[in-house]
Amino acid sequence: MKKISALIVLTFIISLSFAQVQRKVKTENIPDSTTKTGERKKGDKANKKQAIRELDLTKEQKGKLKEQRKAAKDKKEAIQNNESLSAEQKEAKLKELQKEKAKSTMGILNEEQKEKMKKMRKEKKGKKMGEAENK
Repeated sequence: MKKISALIVLTFIISLSFAQVQRKVKTENIPDSTTKTGERKKGDKANKKQAIRELDLTKEQKGKLKEQRKAAKDKKEAIQNNESLSAEQKEAKLKELQKEKAKSTMGILNEEQKEKMKKMRKEKKGKKMGEAENK
């Protein structure tokens, strides 16, 4: 009887050691300006840096864009932390904020840079459409 109970305990311990699962930290599922699920894409930061290089921004423009991004980030955090808003209201306000940011960004760029930006956005949309069709 001791052998059977020892065998059962040993089997139980071994099965527990194999049953350990690495768990991911659950994050709040509020949409981000980069994706619908709020997760950032891996190459997103590199793509933004490349876009800035392609636009050939002046130091003044870079400074203005940096200020704009900081202000938008602060507004985004305020929206996300506002407990009085529902998820749908937060999503609507974040979309509105994204449109404001895009409009103010275009206001900082000169005509040539605006054309490059529009072209890059069209290419990005084309890639997204192609990825959506492949899924």
